Amino acid sequence: MVLFFSFRLDFYSIFEYNYIGEIMIDRIKKIGIFVLLFIIFLYNDLFYLVPLKLLNVDLKKLSYKASLIGSLISSLILIVILIVIYRKYLKEKFKDYKKHLGEYFDFGMKWWIVGLLAMMVFNVLITTLTPLKNANNEVLVDNMLKMEPFLAFLSATFTGPIIEEMIFRKSFADMFKNKWLMVFASGLVFGLLHVIFSFKSPLDFLYVLPYGALGGVFAYMLKEKDNVLIPITFHILHNGILTLLSIITMGL
Repeated sequence: MVLFFSFRLDFYSIFEYNYIGEIMIDRIKKIGIFVLLFIIFLYNDLFYLVPLKLLNVDLKKLSYKASLIGSLISSLILIVILIVIYRKYLKEKFKDYKKHLGEYFDFGMKWWIVGLLAMMVFNVLITTLTPLKNANNEVLVDNMLKMEPFLAFLSATFTGPIIEEMIFRKSFADMFKNKWLMVFASGLVFGLLHVIFSFKSPLDFLYVLPYGALGGVFAYMLKEKDNVLIPITFHILHNGILTLLSIITMGL
């Protein structure tokens, strides 16, 4: 009898050990995928720079338009990579999105407005209480729109949101079990990415708050409904409206 129970305990211990091992392997795999995609995201332009370099093209003489086209092509290549990696997930979620389109749109619209209001409040506080007037990231986008409005519009409205939501929401979320920790972490990383490559003074990091608020809202959309197509939709909508308003304002 003692041997029987001992055997059962050993059996369940081995089963539990294997189960925990599988969870750890799965977690490591998800972390590895995010790290890989993040590195590709950071060095995305190499997709067009390396071939040009191999063809002995003088990269310093590339026009601004040619650089934007190259960046756009590189972004499309990254989107293809993301689709290949998450093809099963995207296929399943596309069906789910079509089935619950009205529900998801109402849900996304409500939370997008929350994120938009949070951004506005933070921006008003920053411009009122500090010498800052505009986020450097917005200045860079406006300059792109002035020089190449069509290409900049495509990048800001379509390729950018798709890539950012797939990497910094879907891939990022896979590493977290706790919903609120993921929402906070995703928002923080998203906010930092919109500041860290263009900041000129420590005060510029205050803009992590408005960008992070919107990023957190997009992360909440994903975690609440488990469908990345919802934040993709409203990220595209958000960037599209702001970009069009910028283009119209410049034309006046």
